[in-house]
Amino acid sequence: MTVTAEPAATPTTSVFHGVEETDDNRWYLIDDLRLISASTVAGIISKDALTRWAAKLAAEAAFAELPVVVIASRIKPCGNTGSKCAGEGGHDTQERCDRCPCLECKACMTRWLASRHTDHTRRRADEGTRTHDVAEWWSLHGEIRPYDADITPYVKAFQAFTVEYGLTPDDFLVSEAIVVNRADGYAGTTDGVLIIRADRTDAAAKLVSRVTGIPWKQAKKRGITVVLVIDFKTREGEGPQFYAPQALQLTAYRHAKTIRIKGTDIEQPMIPTDGGMLVQLRPDGFTARLVLTDEDTYRSGFLPALATALWVFEQGPASISSRTFVLPETLAARRRKAEREAAEAAVAPQTITHPAA
Repeated sequence: MTVTAEPAATPTTSVFHGVEETDDNRWYLIDDLRLISASTVAGIISKDALTRWAAKLAAEAAFAELPVVVIASRIKPCGNTGSKCAGEGGHDTQERCDRCPCLECKACMTRWLASRHTDHTRRRADEGTRTHDVAEWWSLHGEIRPYDADITPYVKAFQAFTVEYGLTPDDFLVSEAIVVNRADGYAGTTDGVLIIRADRTDAAAKLVSRVTGIPWKQAKKRGITVVLVIDFKTREGEGPQFYAPQALQLTAYRHAKTIRIKGTDIEQPMIPTDGGMLVQLRPDGFTARLVLTDEDTYRSGFLPALATALWVFEQGPASISSRTFVLPETLAARRRKAEREAAEAAVAPQTITHPAA
């Protein structure tokens, strides 16, 4: 088994194409505003199933590498487990120095086991991003672009989804666009706004029927359509599994005020929609699931989560900081120092520069 050193525990921040990301949150930098991501807001809600999943990955890794774990349990901590010598600001992650984690002691092995879900999540996020890129390319160009073999099951599931509902690229009114709500203070990237036409397939007619309440055969005969904001989700396991926070994310997208074309500053009013739909892509197929994205879900579900997320990331750290309640004499000392520096600057001799003769 090869144990690789984990990234430093301290959050890292990166800004790319107007998006600021740290290890656990994302912000959109639009005009002079810093808007929290709708996905970050949805993620603030605890998911007990994910906690159990993370523990399961650690347990499976421990059993898979049991001999190595037993050996590590007898090795005293090296003292470098949390070292930040590699990576950003240090030497290359492939290099080794005296301050690097040994990767063999009890502390290093414990850290490795505890990070199994983090590594797995990064890999899954990368697979999801590449699958989204393929779907977006199809919606823009009408063809499946070349893709890596490891995402083949998800691409096949996406193709099955388009066939099941009789979709064409023209049915994507927008794809991968940024939605913005300046008034409530958030933004996000929707996978698309899609029109479903009842006269295309029986599945499309039945979906339209669920949204409109019109019997599906009648909806198909009349060619009724609905417009839905959608979000593609990839799932490695078999069988559908959805989480309530995913509905909050879609609700935020649907209730945005404006939509910005990807890669541009062109902004227009949000496209009116009839609802929201999650499309889960899995190795064993796909599931298209309508979710509640109405006004009540927005007011009672998303906005409270938004307020909580803003507090957690902006006010939360100060609530437990030793610097929040400063001793009065400390404040007075700072004030006296500022006054003294201002007075010294006022009486300092001025240097006059004469123009060259």
